[in-house]
Amino acid sequence: VHERLDSWHSQVSAKNATSEQLKEKEELEARLEIFEPKKSDGGNDDGSNPWEDPGPLFDCIVYFDGTDYRAIIIDAEVTDDFSTVEVGMTDYHKEYQYKSFSSVDMYNYAVNFYDEGSVLSIVCDAGAHGSHVSGIASAYHPDSQNSSLDEDSKDTDGNINGVAPGAKIISLKIGDSRLGSMETGTALTRALIEAIRLKVDVINLSYGEAAALADTGRFVKLAEEAVQKYGIVFVSSAGNNGPALTTTGAPGGTCSSILSIGAYVSPNMMEAGYSLITQPKSGANTVSDQKERNHYSSTKTESVVNKNVESDIDPESSSSLKDSLIGSTYTWSSVGPASDGHQGVDVCAPGGAITCVPNWTLQRKQLMNGTSMSSPHAAGCVALLISAMKAMGIPVSFNRIKRALQNTAKDMDGLINLQQGAGMIQVDKAWEYIQAHNDKDHEDVEFQVSVGIAGSPRGIYLRQPDEVAKKEVYSIDIHPNFEDDNVDFDSQKDRVEFEMNVVLESTASWVESPDLFVLMNNGRAFKVTVDPTKLSPGVHTALVHGYDAGNRDRGPIFSVPVTVAKPLKQMKTVNMKNLEFKPSEVKRHFLDVPTGSTWMDVSVKDCRKEDDTDASPRLVVLHSLQLLPHTPYSDHEKQRYLHLVPGQMTVTSIPVQAGVTCELAIARYWSASGSTEVDINIDFRGLTPAKTELSMISGGCGKSVIVESKLSDEILEPSGKFTHWLSPLRPKAKGKISPLGERDIWPNYTKKIYQTILTYEFEQEEAGGFTLRVPSLQGYIYESAYESQLCMIYDSNKRLLGYTDSYPKEVKTPKGKITMTMQVRHDDPKMLLKLQDQVVWIQRKLAKNAALSCYSSHEAMMNGSGTFKKKTLKKGKSASVFFSEPKQDQVPKGCKPGDFLFGTVNYSSKGDSLAGNGSKPGGFPIRFLVGPAEVKENGKGKEAEAPDERTELKKLEDALLKTKVDELKRLSTEDKDDKKFPDLFGHVLESHPSHIPLHMVYMKHQDQEKWREERLDKIVEACNSIIAQVDQDELILHYGITGYYDKDDGIACKNRKEMDEKKDALIEALGRKARAIADLERANDMNTDGLETTFEKSLIELQKWVKIESNMKYAVLSLENDLRKKRYGAVYKLLKKLMEKDGEDTKSGICHLDKTELLKRRSKLFEILSCDHIVTYDNAWKLISKPKNFALF
Repeated sequence: VHERLDSWHSQVSAKNATSEQLKEKEELEARLEIFEPKKSDGGNDDGSNPWEDPGPLFDCIVYFDGTDYRAIIIDAEVTDDFSTVEVGMTDYHKEYQYKSFSSVDMYNYAVNFYDEGSVLSIVCDAGAHGSHVSGIASAYHPDSQNSSLDEDSKDTDGNINGVAPGAKIISLKIGDSRLGSMETGTALTRALIEAIRLKVDVINLSYGEAAALADTGRFVKLAEEAVQKYGIVFVSSAGNNGPALTTTGAPGGTCSSILSIGAYVSPNMMEAGYSLITQPKSGANTVSDQKERNHYSSTKTESVVNKNVESDIDPESSSSLKDSLIGSTYTWSSVGPASDGHQGVDVCAPGGAITCVPNWTLQRKQLMNGTSMSSPHAAGCVALLISAMKAMGIPVSFNRIKRALQNTAKDMDGLINLQQGAGMIQVDKAWEYIQAHNDKDHEDVEFQVSVGIAGSPRGIYLRQPDEVAKKEVYSIDIHPNFEDDNVDFDSQKDRVEFEMNVVLESTASWVESPDLFVLMNNGRAFKVTVDPTKLSPGVHTALVHGYDAGNRDRGPIFSVPVTVAKPLKQMKTVNMKNLEFKPSEVKRHFLDVPTGSTWMDVSVKDCRKEDDTDASPRLVVLHSLQLLPHTPYSDHEKQRYLHLVPGQMTVTSIPVQAGVTCELAIARYWSASGSTEVDINIDFRGLTPAKTELSMISGGCGKSVIVESKLSDEILEPSGKFTHWLSPLRPKAKGKISPLGERDIWPNYTKKIYQTILTYEFEQEEAGGFTLRVPSLQGYIYESAYESQLCMIYDSNKRLLGYTDSYPKEVKTPKGKITMTMQVRHDDPKMLLKLQDQVVWIQRKLAKNAALSCYSSHEAMMNGSGTFKKKTLKKGKSASVFFSEPKQDQVPKGCKPGDFLFGTVNYSSKGDSLAGNGSKPGGFPIRFLVGPAEVKENGKGKEAEAPDERTELKKLEDALLKTKVDELKRLSTEDKDDKKFPDLFGHVLESHPSHIPLHMVYMKHQDQEKWREERLDKIVEACNSIIAQVDQDELILHYGITGYYDKDDGIACKNRKEMDEKKDALIEALGRKARAIADLERANDMNTDGLETTFEKSLIELQKWVKIESNMKYAVLSLENDLRKKRYGAVYKLLKKLMEKDGEDTKSGICHLDKTELLKRRSKLFEILSCDHIVTYDNAWKLISKPKNFALF
């Protein structure tokens, strides 16, 4: 095509080209669009792009062999001979079968069946994370001797065993592939059910999210039951959201019945896993080439280099120490306490590894780090303990193992207990502890700690200025919970006889506790006194340990955590000069945010001079965080990784809540080498509006707000904009509640889970994106009152477009009808009844932000003149700001009364010389309640009407005729067997043989798609009847040259209306006739003998009256004409244009070409052009674009 196009350019001058030559050029350019792939083809979705790979399609055949259900998964594109297909796979746990989809992807899968074979589950990875985690916990390679290989014990392939290679792995997938591996409440609950059913010993969960509340929610209750009733040891990651305090995630860092694991990195790990230099080296410390070749960093746990270096370090050399790297928790490892004062991190474990990953990654091993890696390390240690306990006949329980791990953990130097918990896990010491205290009473009892204040927190956590300014007495309640909930005689007797003398000890002088108290089964309380008044600013921790008086060597049987985060004295500006950081050090500063602050500017400057000989960047982490009630920490945090070069200064603007303590943590990154010294400056700023959220209503005369400068002089320059549009939507009908299947029944049938499914529909006016908002359900997972919710979004053809869960994202959709189905689950139907009529919100981005106009007075706002002028607002002064409501042309098309426009306003300006944002990042929210739309005049005067000179009898006859024609129209579409219509039509035709509207009904009736191929001759005959009744010469004379007529002349207007009706009827009849002739020719193999005319001649007649190239009503004829003339580029170009709106432009024409038909025609075109690869894609898109049913949840 390129050669032909180049030839055209070389032979033809564009200025002198004929119309045929120009058409040839256009055809060649259009064909290039077919053969040269484009990123986007302008359609509503991926199916509009013929080069977009739809992904693999498989035929899934399920059958029952008399014993088991089996499935055969076939790639229909590859396999067309089913005689060689192997026996199908059954449930994975029965035969441990798995296969890969192809050698290209190396993507393994297995199958499971549910609900008596009605549900086939094809199980495959959502990522490499799970394989890596399981490899750490219990990878097993028979030729490997242990997980810490030396040169003589590694296997030939360099494989390493996991921590507990003898443990059996059971994979329970909770990361939903549809959501990019996000966990869902449904998957978590089903995994718990399956874990209990299979009687697993240890659960590892390397997942988590920020939670609004600690130790609460439906999943937490289910997890507690799995642990305390069914004896499972639950281990989970603490989170990767440090270094600030209270960043532990749910459920690991927030639930008492789950062991929370922090992530530690040692110098050996740094060298072997990350190839870091942990100590400065001289030439004498260099390892020889031969020795280096024999050093396997992926299998070594001890560094060869490190052994030689330590003895050569000069203890006097401060630069050597500054350049060293030391063992620490990773900088990002989440830090306690939980928001309710619980420890947050129980113990820590190595948080990085090079181990196995799935085959589809095309590598055997990979380095990953995170608390996702430390958690399976701890889970492997727990598996070792359980294995030994079972072998020795020692009872296994979560409480016994947790106590052993915490009481034997190694305290790691340089870390506070909020980072490491009790310390580094030591499985050998823990085993010795378990053996030594095997026969002690009540080893399996959980001792539940709660503080007698609002919310019954599990610890004492003080960080607000008023909390740390006074001495306080707290009541501590200790309640023993026995593992079983049995009420048989022996269990009840144990409860009655339970009594323990407890010795209390505080680890800090500022926390006082009694020495003794006696504990019984129903629990008791004691008082502790916390006096933070003399503590220095910073974080301080203490524990009140409770020891069994008769067995103090057991260590604490419970501990009450006390955390004080004491803020600095309140200041508008805080300066900290020459802060020098040790390796991995975190410096925490707690700031008493002054009244009137809305943001703070934090500047960080590298203290090195710009000409310093060491120009390597220093990686410093800045992390600010405020805790607000019932709010996840992630809603009020800011984190930045700063790569500072000598002399560089960065300024970060951070929104703050006045009166709430803000932690500012500055950390030298765990792997950062070289001395790190910085200056920190914190400047609180803000203009405070009297109302932080503004609401406007249509016709409400805008909105005014008083703004005050409480801290310092600030530049007042208000601005605002609406960015989103929110529209409420109710379900089509009340949701029906129904029980779920076999996967959703709690063990021993104690609980059955129910669902309600709500269906919503709306019209998407234009192709684009929207976000589904369900405020009552979204934003919660582990702490949610409901088990889960999931919404699936479809187009008008039931094609699945996207999903929405707890954390919604924008979904791109085509124009047209959108259907959404939302499932909510719970084991109590009464909870689901509350949601049967749940309102949801459709949130769309505005195509263009709607700027708000700001004024200094009500009068100026009403006049619409003299917008607000920037000015300096002195400290202690205030001013009024008036925002006018948006103009009607700023309200998006389709917005209806009751909808909201949503956006932000800001009041500050940075000025010309100030660094930072100069205003509160994110601004303040504003919303506008949309009212009735503006009534618009069409600007056209009403045409004159001719006097109606008909007699009353004539009016009646015309009305009766119109009614008959309308009834025939209705019957035409409803008479499926065509039995009633012919007789009725013939009856009316007898008395009105020349009534064109009547003939139009007959023509359209014969031209219906369901039988038109059998009635082509009748269609031509019907069209000819109409054509014959229209005097074309009369039409030509009437319309003349310009088509002018006098709109003030009633008679002229009446004549024009009659002529328009005749003209429209003529054009439609000519168009339908041309289409019917084309089909007759095709049926006769293009032989025109016996036909009164040809398609080409019919088209010429039609084109006398209408330009079909620009009129999409006749697109079917344009496609036919171009196809016959082999103008394939033009055919493709028109199909492409029609697909931009899914054929909507043809709906009112002679043939509606919907999306399915357009795809079909495009596929045929590609076959003609021998574009086999595109045909394959097209055929796949046709299947995907119009499924028979909605997808399963």
